[in-house]
Amino acid sequence: MKNGFIFAHKSTARGRLDLEYLDETSGRKASLRAAKKLDEEVGKKLKGFVDYASKESIGQVHAGGFLHNAIRRNSDGSSTAPIKLTNEERKRRITEAWRFHLDRFGSQAKSPVIAHRLVFSMSTEQHDALVKAGISPDQVVISSVRKVMDRFAEKFHRGDSIGYAYGLHHDTDNLHVHVALCPRSAKGRYVGCSMSRHPSKHKNQMVFMREWFERENQLRGEFLSNNEKVEESLTKRLDQEKFAIVPRLSTAQRIALMDADHQAASHLRQSYESILGLEKAIAEKKKQLALLRGARAAERVLRVRKNPLLRAGEKLGVAAQSRSLRQMQQTLTKLKRTYLLEHQHYNQHHQHHAHHRTQQQIQQRTGQLL
Repeated sequence: MKNGFIFAHKSTARGRLDLEYLDETSGRKASLRAAKKLDEEVGKKLKGFVDYASKESIGQVHAGGFLHNAIRRNSDGSSTAPIKLTNEERKRRITEAWRFHLDRFGSQAKSPVIAHRLVFSMSTEQHDALVKAGISPDQVVISSVRKVMDRFAEKFHRGDSIGYAYGLHHDTDNLHVHVALCPRSAKGRYVGCSMSRHPSKHKNQMVFMREWFERENQLRGEFLSNNEKVEESLTKRLDQEKFAIVPRLSTAQRIALMDADHQAASHLRQSYESILGLEKAIAEKKKQLALLRGARAAERVLRVRKNPLLRAGEKLGVAAQSRSLRQMQQTLTKLKRTYLLEHQHYNQHHQHHAHHRTQQQIQQRTGQLL
């Protein structure tokens, strides 16, 4: 299997910071695609992506390293997990923290480095193998990039920390991640990203990063060849429901399944409805937990005094809610894995039954449902 790779191309941004290129849905990216007349092609690729994965990862920009903690702080002194911020708010906070950090450790250069830009890519072969196995390529490539950046920090900035921002892109033939690397570490040391062919003069960080990323993808290919390892790995992850994915059903496909009168179609439809219902319940449970934790955090900030028994009871309640959420996530993963097998079996043996309706009939039923 062809592995993913880090592009040989690396660029350096000078003069001003612009993180909009990390967001594939930003106005800047849209205008660039329009100029190259790629809008229709990109639209098809994004549509294909949402057929199997959540729309939540499209256009999202995230922070890593010391920047992840820097953007948590709110103006009132409280803290908000970056994942709970809107995408626009995250981009704004990352930009502000980045500029503040570079101002704090100013450079004497006439045209100082503002960011190093990197691109990590996944091969189509590995992407398709992951989808077939029911594993999210998005989560896998992001996980690989984070591991590479951690190794980069450990090797070249041990005892320190690096900062970076990244965004996932689905608008080309290869799923890829754009990374903006801050040129100053948490302690203010210069963060290089050399591509020099003279190792005696430079550390040539790009060679190491490319090798690490390719090794990650090689291991992933070996992992996918063993179904038992895939199942075992998923059950051990705390975020297993994010890695386990299922093919999405369009309205027309769901109507076709309702019209089919054999057991395979019934099982497939019921499994899919169960997944949708459990996803909704998990989202609601997460909101409830966030409210509970937010209320407790506010009380700590305001130094609200409570009866110790009441406080202990609330703590136990949050713990019980967390355990319940964990069990729901595990159940969702099992449902997704079962559904994936049923979907594959259905496609092999019964697909012609479910789609034995004319387009006119499907459109008529769609109109009734809507």
